[in-house]
Amino acid sequence: MVRSSKTGEQSIDKVMQLLRSTLCVFMFVGSASTFAGQNILYYSSQAGDWVGQGQEVTFAGADGSFSSPPTIPNFARVVVKAPNGMQLFSLNLGTADGASFQPGAYENAVRAGSQGPGRPGLDFSANGRGCSRVTGRFDLLEIVRDASGAVTQLAVNWEQHCEGGVPALFGQIRFNSNVPVIKTPKITLENPLNARGCVEASNPTGAVVSMNANNNADAAGGRSLQFSWSSTTGDAGTDSTFSFNAPLTTDPANPVTVTLSLTDLTNNTSSTASKSVCASDTTGPAIVIFSPTPGQVVNGDNLILDVSIQDAVDKNITQYEVLVGSDFLSPIDPNTGRAQQQILQAPQVNGGVSVTITVRALDAFGNSSSRFVTFTQTP
Repeated sequence: MVRSSKTGEQSIDKVMQLLRSTLCVFMFVGSASTFAGQNILYYSSQAGDWVGQGQEVTFAGADGSFSSPPTIPNFARVVVKAPNGMQLFSLNLGTADGASFQPGAYENAVRAGSQGPGRPGLDFSANGRGCSRVTGRFDLLEIVRDASGAVTQLAVNWEQHCEGGVPALFGQIRFNSNVPVIKTPKITLENPLNARGCVEASNPTGAVVSMNANNNADAAGGRSLQFSWSSTTGDAGTDSTFSFNAPLTTDPANPVTVTLSLTDLTNNTSSTASKSVCASDTTGPAIVIFSPTPGQVVNGDNLILDVSIQDAVDKNITQYEVLVGSDFLSPIDPNTGRAQQQILQAPQVNGGVSVTITVRALDAFGNSSSRFVTFTQTP
């Protein structure tokens, strides 16, 4: 069956550079003899791409049929379909100016069958979705035809944009080909990011960062993969998941870089990807006012302010202020993170007086918090 998954943003230039530099060694126009190679369609579609619908799809020979009808020398077509007819894909390629196909890079492609002088043709459609106007390019890595003109072996990678749009579909087809499909690894960061674009620090040394490579598949859509993680912190791992402690920083421009090397055991190819991450503190101190309590009636000057101010990163906070009409600075016990201070005298008027106390605290990274409590004081 077709295997697909939603994709995030990808580094497109790195993807295509990797494919071109790695696969160029396989460029040849073979003889008429064929060999039992692989049949694989793989594509990764960016969000907003009409044809691919933002999905990543792998369709292997076990999922359905791959065929190529006879065509003229400057045109090639591969049709891929599932037995139930529910999935249908087609790729059309054309050379510029009627030339025969030769392995190499075909730039500035337009919709196949509609190209003008000097323009190669490209047209990939998926499940009834196609482009009226195409811009893109493709790398022809291998092509072999039989005496009738039918393509018997094909390996091609392409980039297609619909209707002049920015979102792209990046695809690879292997038709009776031994040229491997190479997928750039995807790294998923499990931690949410804070307002500074970093993982929120959870301890005085930084944050435990977790990543996974679970959203990767081998060339046939399976899980025959080998993982190798490394990071600039010196941590390493060989599982599909990877965790390490990112040091606390005030400068997101100096992140930790994590690199994943992924080996596809179905074709013995390896590719790498990197992700950068930093850990910073954007959370203010946690303030708890134990006494007085909201709505409490305090007689005379028997008021004790009992407050706890702590921070997971900075631990105990030593800088805070209490506002009761005017600033009042009070020491804090560094061993408990808690302060007790008698701060008010009995009112000089009859009846109760409403009083609001506000406590503000500042941590070492400039993050502030405040809490208040309103109560009644009587003579």
